[in-house]
Amino acid sequence: MRGGRRPGLAALALALPLILSQCSQKAGTYPVKPVKPEQAAKLQEAYDPWEGRKPVKGAPPGIPMDRLEVLGDLSLESGDYETSLLHYLHILKDQPDNYKLRYKVGIIFLLLGQLEGARQELARVLVSQPQMLEAHEALGLVHLEEKQYSRAMEEFRQVLALEPTRARARYLLGVTYLAAGRPRDAVPALEGAAAQDPGSPATYSALGRAYIELKDYPKAVTWLKKGQQLAPQHQKINQELGAALAALKRYPEALEAFRRGGDEAQAYNNIGVYYYMEGRYEDAAKCFQRALDLRPVFYQEAKANLQKALEKLQEKH
Repeated sequence: MRGGRRPGLAALALALPLILSQCSQKAGTYPVKPVKPEQAAKLQEAYDPWEGRKPVKGAPPGIPMDRLEVLGDLSLESGDYETSLLHYLHILKDQPDNYKLRYKVGIIFLLLGQLEGARQELARVLVSQPQMLEAHEALGLVHLEEKQYSRAMEEFRQVLALEPTRARARYLLGVTYLAAGRPRDAVPALEGAAAQDPGSPATYSALGRAYIELKDYPKAVTWLKKGQQLAPQHQKINQELGAALAALKRYPEALEAFRRGGDEAQAYNNIGVYYYMEGRYEDAAKCFQRALDLRPVFYQEAKANLQKALEKLQEKH
């Protein structure tokens, strides 16, 4: 059986912009790509937040600092965090007070999951630039990833105190409430974000999740359909919409939403779960079997669910 999911770091990181627009693939987004363990080890060797900065090997000799930063930005844009970070650290050896560069380094560490390094870099930025909204948001994301929800909320509230109309901070505050298990508090923050920036599918997805957790499924459907109009193939919106429609027993619509949010086999498995929870074990078994027929490699989850449904049918007879 499947359960609800909390927003992950990758989804949150996509909401946070770099200072320079050329460092992102799209306006306001990051190219989030997996980093191999050996790359992370090299990065940690180049920069150890507990022991201080070590000499950076491999930095191109003789290249002007401004050119080196451009190379770092290009590497960041392509998702090559290792090269980008090595360039930035080389510059910071000569420009330790370059807060824009420190912000970028903090973001890279955040995306790599090196939260201690990210926290130290961002805190250092905020000492000299206490009104830098992006740094407050990034530090809030560090706290959110560490499940330090009160600290994360404090950072996002500081941003809103400085700029009350900043939709991104209001969205992140709402997401933090959701992660903390407080959907009732998440709703006004997320609805405020939607009012300030009606073009953000992520906000509608989070609103749908909040209302699902509150078991207010009609409102969840309303918000999620607004998001679907903006982004018809948005995976998370369609998955949440399928869950809300299924909870309302609108199964044909739910099946179509789940199809858009994943694939047909997973969609039938999801609908089968709702039939099972409703006690409609025969319909559940048919859905699980259909999932197996469509995608035999979807073997263990669908087969286990099918076995449970068949056992319930036998109990009834």
